[in-house]
Amino acid sequence: MFGPQYRRRTIMLSLFQFCQTIAAFGFITWVPIMLVRQGFVIAHSLAFTTMMALLAPVGAALGLFFAERFERKWQLVGTAIGIGVFGLMFSQARSDGLILVCGALVALCTSWLVSIFHPYAAELFPTRMRAQAVGFTFSWSRVSSILVGYAVTWLLSVYGTRGVFTMIAIAMLVIVLSVGILGPTTNRQSLESLSR
Repeated sequence: MFGPQYRRRTIMLSLFQFCQTIAAFGFITWVPIMLVRQGFVIAHSLAFTTMMALLAPVGAALGLFFAERFERKWQLVGTAIGIGVFGLMFSQARSDGLILVCGALVALCTSWLVSIFHPYAAELFPTRMRAQAVGFTFSWSRVSSILVGYAVTWLLSVYGTRGVFTMIAIAMLVIVLSVGILGPTTNRQSLESLSR
């Protein structure tokens, strides 16, 4: 996986895995607290979080529907852009409606991204190393999941919700650049041709 043929893919997926967890855990886990920080009572915060989460299955369904219809690499790039943009809009929003819509769109894009990256990662490596390479790259998401809680706590206390979503937007920019530049296209290609 670190040979010349697969090194770029390993680096790209490692960066992707580290950064996608920042969005997944940074938003989904912490959104009730971020809403409280924006002035909502905990009951309203939890109700908003529940309504936002209702779009998550729609994101997964979109990933399923578009998986073979539209290049997975560009779906990852597009959903990362959506998470970054809608997240920054969420951090600036003050009306209930805009907060709900932006938060729901972040949840939708996050779920869509997650539903696409698993098959994309698996098709980037040949059978002889697939489990090892995907496992290694996925381990970076576990490293970031350890760190993201501390980062969100510190950013919320010092910079508020805007600081958290700036971190998420930067992580999404890393995904856009790494997948956009280093990620190969995979749709309508056999695993044998991708292994060359």
